[in-house]
Formats: sequence, structure tokens, C-alpha cells
Amino acid sequence: MENRKKKEKNTVMQLHAIETSGEEEFVSQAVKFLAQKITDAIQERGECILGLSGGSTPKPVYEALGKVPLDWDAVRCFLIDERYVSPTNKDSNQKLVRESLVAHARIRERNLVFPDTSLPIDACVERYARDLLALFDEHLADIVILGMGNDGHIASLFPPLGEHLLDDSHLVAHTQTQEFAIPDRITVTLNSIAAANHIVFLLKGVEKKKVWDKMHFSSEDERRWPAKKILASTEVTVVWGM
Repeated sequence: MENRKKKEKNTVMQLHAIETSGEEEFVSQAVKFLAQKITDAIQERGECILGLSGGSTPKPVYEALGKVPLDWDAVRCFLIDERYVSPTNKDSNQKLVRESLVAHARIRERNLVFPDTSLPIDACVERYARDLLALFDEHLADIVILGMGNDGHIASLFPPLGEHLLDDSHLVAHTQTQEFAIPDRITVTLNSIAAANHIVFLLKGVEKKKVWDKMHFSSEDERRWPAKKILASTEVTVVWGM
């Protein structure tokens, strides 16, 4: 991100794991952890910048988190990635977030930064990059919530990653995939995600554990396994649902 507002802390990066059994415990432990991290950020600097991913795994977490009585007026949310569809489309990450976290927490519109998918996709990417630069004017993301696909992708960063997704030349990019129903995506790039103060992976199931372990023991770099960049860059917590 053009060396903007780099993190000031010089800590040894660590990976923490929270193991849960069953959906109820997975949701409750994820919510407990996220609520505390949000509270810590607000107490430290008066606000929390929260990056959200879509998908079926985080949806019940967002619903439960939105019911926690936090200072939601001090929370500013943005999307890590979005499908290039209407915000009312059933596959829209914005729709998912609005109907879960936003609906329950009643987060104000001024605190939401989402891609404008009514624009042509290049204009959408450009506008979203400008909006995120304004959001990050004083501070980078405090917390980013991520998942991981069975192919190792995070956000809409599908391996193998091109150079423009790995360097600091772009904050937001247009990516494409042939593995899912919606091929065109808008995504925050890897270095920008890795610059967050804390990354929380929400992962469920034996298959995801196999993918995670395969990544961990692989000699391939972040071009094949973008989460490796995250693990090497900042503090990470994985909430496991088994």
C-alpha cells in the first residue's frame, strides 16, 4: 500500500488456534474472540476497522456477533472481496453482510464501505480502491475475517497469483475464476490484507483441515498458497470447527 501507515508494532508474529466441537461452540467461540478484539481496538483508538469475507461459514457468526451489545457506532466495516453481481443478488457478499451483521448490529450506512457493483467493473475497482484509501487514512484494518477454499484461495485471490496481486501496485483488483458460478470478482490484494493488525480464519470441517495442513507442509510460496503471506506478516487466529 505504498508504505502507507505501516504497523508500528515490532512483535514476533504468532499463530493461535481455537478448536471447537459442533456448530454452536464454533459460533460462540468465534463471536467471543471477535467481540473482544473489536472492544480492544475501540478502547485503544476509539474505533475498529473490520474487514469481512462472505460465505456460509461466517454467516451465523455475523448474525450472533451483531447481537452482542458493542459500540457499533465505532465500528467501520469493509468487504475483503465481492462477487461482481447486484447487491441484491443471492450470491452477493454485501447482501449476506447486510442481512446478518448489519441488520442485527444496526451499523450505520456511513460506516459501511462496499464495492459499487453497479459500475463497470474497472470503474468499480478504481472507486473501491479510493474508498478504502480514505477508510485507511489514519489506520489500517484492525481485524480481517477470512476463509480458505479447498484450492487454497483466500478472499478472491485464486492460485496461482499474478505479480499485481502480490506487490503494492494495487490495493484492489479484478480477478476471475472458472471454479465457481460467479466468475468476476473484486478483491483486496494480498499485501493489503496481510497489513491488518489481526487476521481471523474461520474454518470448518476435516477437508479444510487437510487443505490447511497441506499448505503448512508445502514448499510452495504465496503464489500457490496466499495464506502463507498472512502467516508470515501478522498475528493470526484460526477458529476451527470440527
